[in-house]
Amino acid sequence: MSIVVVGMSHKTAPLSIREKIYFSPHDSKSFQELQKVKGVEEGLILSTCNRVEVCAAMQEGEGVTQNLSRFLTHYHGYPPAQFSSYVYQHKGKSAIHHIFRVASSLDSMVVGESQILGQVKAAYRTSQEAKVLGPQLHRFFNRAFFVAKRVRTETTLGSQPVSVGSVAAQLCQKIFKELTNKHILLIGAGEMVEAILDTLIQRGVQTFYIANRSKESVIRLQGQLQGKLQERFKQSSVTVHYLSFEELDRWLFKMDVILASTNSQSFLLTRAMMEKAIQQRKQNPIFCVDISVPRNIDPEVHNIDNIYLYNIDDLQETVKENLKHRALEALKAERIVQEEGDKFYEKMHHWNTRQSTGA
Repeated sequence: MSIVVVGMSHKTAPLSIREKIYFSPHDSKSFQELQKVKGVEEGLILSTCNRVEVCAAMQEGEGVTQNLSRFLTHYHGYPPAQFSSYVYQHKGKSAIHHIFRVASSLDSMVVGESQILGQVKAAYRTSQEAKVLGPQLHRFFNRAFFVAKRVRTETTLGSQPVSVGSVAAQLCQKIFKELTNKHILLIGAGEMVEAILDTLIQRGVQTFYIANRSKESVIRLQGQLQGKLQERFKQSSVTVHYLSFEELDRWLFKMDVILASTNSQSFLLTRAMMEKAIQQRKQNPIFCVDISVPRNIDPEVHNIDNIYLYNIDDLQETVKENLKHRALEALKAERIVQEEGDKFYEKMHHWNTRQSTGA
């Protein structure tokens, strides 16, 4: 039995490619199809804004990585050859080190960000519920969680948390020196939006518009924000105006800044909607950041005069500037991952040997 990882990330594939093979977290069919892949004994699918990966415990033999590569593309209706130059493959010790690095946020666009560990844990739970996670991957991912904890404990990599969401908010600050007088629309109510809100509140913004499918999610998010305000800043309130997706078209012209992060599989803001908004604003600029995968804002919006659209891949330069000071801590974390990866590989080899000999 060998651990195999096949996937693509922000390091190997642009957003326009990654979003084509994105797996929805609520797509139970994908796990059923993964179980049918030849050689797969156990499996896990990790799909985030920056990576799409399939991790499997597979029988040794020819073509195991190719089988997973075909699954990754065939499931979404594409031929493997169309994506072969973007896909990476890891097997055995290489796969172990890779997943340990991913869980420890060393392979993230924002090294040291905390969201990826939660996303890996969520993928682990989903795979458990779908009954495609067995004893091999159970041991493996629990060790990955332990390694991520060691990295957090023994380095300062995560002492000043930086996330894709917070970087998006920082980019807004670069464009507009003063944000407190701007109308800011956030689309979504998940972890990324929460990170953006947290960063903007620290910069003095107290009024937001949030569009989401569920009003209850926005109310819950507002309650969490109030708690943070009282605990950290001794402020009493932040104002959140809820908008349904159906109302967006009527409100867009009021917005100076739009930040989007949802799991929607289609564009929530189209070119026609944004052309109408910019005309109503009499060409007063709109700044947009879309960190969703698949994208929530039609990329054609970038071609409209006075609308400035950035996607998640555009944030990489800002990220690099922020993380130069983390280089030394990242090296310490890499040594931990190397050490733990080597140890786990030896243990796994021992378990497999015992199984094959019946000891």
